[in-house]
Amino acid sequence: MATVQLEHINKKFGKTEVIHDLSFKTREGEFSFILGPSGAGKTTILSLIAGILPMNDGNIFINNNLVNKVKPKDRNVAIAFESYALYPNRTVYGNIRFPLDAPIRKKEMTEIEKDKRIREVAALLQIDELLERFPRELSGGQRQRVALGRTLIRKPSVYLLDEPIAHLDAKLRHQMRGELKRLQKELGIPVICASPDQSEAVAMADYIFVLNKGNLEQEGTADELYFHPANEFVALMLGEPKMSIIPVTFEKAADGLNIFNEDIKFRAVKKLEFLANEHSLPNNIDLGLRPTDIQVSFSEKKDYHEFTVDFFQVNGERLVITAIKGNTKIVVESEFIVDARISIGQKIWLAWEADNVYVFDPVSKKGLV
Repeated sequence: MATVQLEHINKKFGKTEVIHDLSFKTREGEFSFILGPSGAGKTTILSLIAGILPMNDGNIFINNNLVNKVKPKDRNVAIAFESYALYPNRTVYGNIRFPLDAPIRKKEMTEIEKDKRIREVAALLQIDELLERFPRELSGGQRQRVALGRTLIRKPSVYLLDEPIAHLDAKLRHQMRGELKRLQKELGIPVICASPDQSEAVAMADYIFVLNKGNLEQEGTADELYFHPANEFVALMLGEPKMSIIPVTFEKAADGLNIFNEDIKFRAVKKLEFLANEHSLPNNIDLGLRPTDIQVSFSEKKDYHEFTVDFFQVNGERLVITAIKGNTKIVVESEFIVDARISIGQKIWLAWEADNVYVFDPVSKKGLV
C-alpha cells in the first residue's frame, strides 16, 4: 500500500516562505490528518503532493517513488479542495463521472461499471436523488458532496482531502466522518485529510501531523498528542473545550511547594512536587489544566478557589464555564445539574485533579516533562 513522504520541503510565494524545511511520512494504509489553524500551510502541502504547486526545495515520494518531476496527471492522486470547482454545464452525474473519462483512464471501466460506480458513490454521499441536477440548483453542502464524490469515484494511490466536509450540516458531517473512515479501511487506500477541526482529526485519523505556520509541531496518534503535547500550541489544538494555560511561580514551603500568581495561591499537588524535584523545573512555569480535570462547586468549599463566571454554555448534559479571577482565566467542563442556578457574574469555586497537570516553559512554550 502507498505511503507519502516529504523530505525537507520548502515553499515560497514571492519572498514569503510558507513551508519551512518540512519532513514527514505517512504510514501504510492509514487515515492521516494534517491539523492546523487557518494559514498553517495545509492546503499548500496537499497542492505540493498533487503537483499543482512547484516546490522551492525538497523531495516528495509517493509509494517510495520520487515524483518531483512527475506531472500532476501522472501522480495517480485524487484531490478534493474545500472550494467546489464544479463544472456548471454538467449535471451532478456528469461532474462525478468526469475523472473516469480522462484520457489516461477512459478505458479502465466499461460504461456499465462506470454507471454502477457513480451511483454507489452518490448513494454513499446521499446525493443519489440529485444526479440530474446542475450545480446552480444545489445548496453549498450538496455541492461539496458532489466535489467529494468526484474525488472518491477514482481508486488512486492516495486521496488528498482539503476540509472535505466543512460545509455540511452537523448531522451529516458526523455521519460522513464515519463513512469516510469506513471507506478508507475498505479500499485500503491511504488518505491525507487537512482541516483545522480537531474533532474531525480525533474522530477519523489514525495518525495526526500538527502544523503551525508551515512548521511541523508534533506528530502522533490522537491519544499521544492529547496526553503528551510537545508544546502549548499542540496542547491547545487537541481537546474541546481547550486547555487552560496559567502562568505561575513555585514557592518553597515548610511542608512542600506552593504555586501562585497575582490572583491565586495553592499547594502544589504531588505530581508537581515530583516533577519539580525530579526534572529541576524552573521557578516560573505555565501550568496546563484540562477542563474535564477541574472540579466545580456552586457553594464555598474547603481547598477550592473562588472565581467569577465570565461565560457559560450548556452542551446537552455538559456544562462549560469560563471562570475568571483577576487576569487568571480557567475553562471548566462538568455535568450539567438541572437544579443548579448559574448566571454571568456569580461566584463559583474550583479545584483540580492531582494527576492531570501539564507543565510548559513560559518562554519557549515547550513541554518541560
